[in-house]
Amino acid sequence: MHLFNDTFQAFAVDLNKLGNEIEDWLLGDWYLTTGSGSGCNFGPLRSIEDYNRAIQSSPGDATLFYNRGILRHQDGNDIGALADYNLAIALDPRLAEAYAARAAIYIHLDRFTDAIADCDRAISLQECSANEQLQFAYHVRALARSFSGDNDNAIADFIRYNQLGRTAVTYYNLGITQLTIGIYAPALTNLSKSIDLQPKIATYYARSVALAGLGDEFGANRDYSAALSLETPGSGSLSSNDEHAYYFRALARLARGGSEEAKADLQTTIAICDRKHNSYLQQLAAAKITEIDRGA
Repeated sequence: MHLFNDTFQAFAVDLNKLGNEIEDWLLGDWYLTTGSGSGCNFGPLRSIEDYNRAIQSSPGDATLFYNRGILRHQDGNDIGALADYNLAIALDPRLAEAYAARAAIYIHLDRFTDAIADCDRAISLQECSANEQLQFAYHVRALARSFSGDNDNAIADFIRYNQLGRTAVTYYNLGITQLTIGIYAPALTNLSKSIDLQPKIATYYARSVALAGLGDEFGANRDYSAALSLETPGSGSLSSNDEHAYYFRALARLARGGSEEAKADLQTTIAICDRKHNSYLQQLAAAKITEIDRGA
């Protein structure tokens, strides 16, 4: 998606760049929507300043506040974005996309319960329409649940998210969530589908861990070698925003005796988790480092 579209103004995180949920911590699509004022009366609105002027002229247009909130988030102003989403919802309590967008901000503020509640509302308002906004709401709720350790319900949300639009990324997100809690066979299926659609370094590392968990050492070594071949200098590398990529590479390295390399990956995992507020995986990575140190 591009920032501007013939039918609506859109902002989207490129799904092909997403590692887990994302090249950005959001993992999903954000949309600038056209409301009663934003499309017809003000011309193209491309900046926060444009929206400030439009809001002065039409302070009752919920979509103007929603759209400005998206731009504020992209500027790193989550508090300002949250204020705009609150105003958008106050003006139009049925603006489903504002609930989903606010939920994503709540995740960044460690307010997982609030994020889930907002996604519940967004989903209830859109359940009869299978669109990308509904997919985004399931995606954000899956993240809120996964980051807080509720992986069973996160998997259910990732399954629904995947059903609404199957891509290499949706299969990857579902597969790594299953793999994180040791559900190897379904994880293998979903990671294989992801690789069929788009072979990625991180997916090969994750699938090697799934194969090892199922006792297929030959397959695990094959995938580990495939990941290494893709990761050669100048060819490719892991996403700096994908905590699961480093976590599963750490497990794959650890299985092959590379404890120091594994520890470095786990430390990177912890750093990314801290930035993205993925408390659950952060705890797993810290526990694995302790396990390595005790065995050293």
